[in-house]
Amino acid sequence: MTHSNLPAYRPAQIALHWFVMVGVIVQIAIHEPMVRETTAQYRGVAPDPSDATLAMMHGLIGTLVFVAVLVRLWLRFRYGAPGHAQGTSSVQAAIASLVHNALYACLLAMGITGMLTRSGVANLGDLHFFINVAMFVLIVLHAGAAIFNQFVRKDGTLARMIPALRK
Repeated sequence: MTHSNLPAYRPAQIALHWFVMVGVIVQIAIHEPMVRETTAQYRGVAPDPSDATLAMMHGLIGTLVFVAVLVRLWLRFRYGAPGHAQGTSSVQAAIASLVHNALYACLLAMGITGMLTRSGVANLGDLHFFINVAMFVLIVLHAGAAIFNQFVRKDGTLARMIPALRK
């Protein structure tokens, strides 16, 4: 089945989607040095110097992801997004919209709680972690649904975000 006639996201939206995905994966991989450094900061002790570089990278990548999400939201409001694939029930569409909106909210909340905690304004590390867990669940739901729709329903869902699948 070809999916070249399906409406797709704009190239900038696609690029930002994958940038955010990679950024989130990197954040998960390098979060421990940030946790140790921030914990030391709040305890009033000197952080381990070996954590400094990765903690700084975590903050920088988190900021870049936050900005990418803001730009992606702006593009979504400016240009919209493709509708749900043909044959999607109203319940499935509502769940998909809820998961997408919750992912955006979690990504924004992660950036805000991370920045406030890192800057010493408020110790929101526990909330940041809780949002991280919620976001992980949402990501699994989002990716699982995309894979299911692409390979079981064969509706071209992934082709909207992976141009190589648009044959």
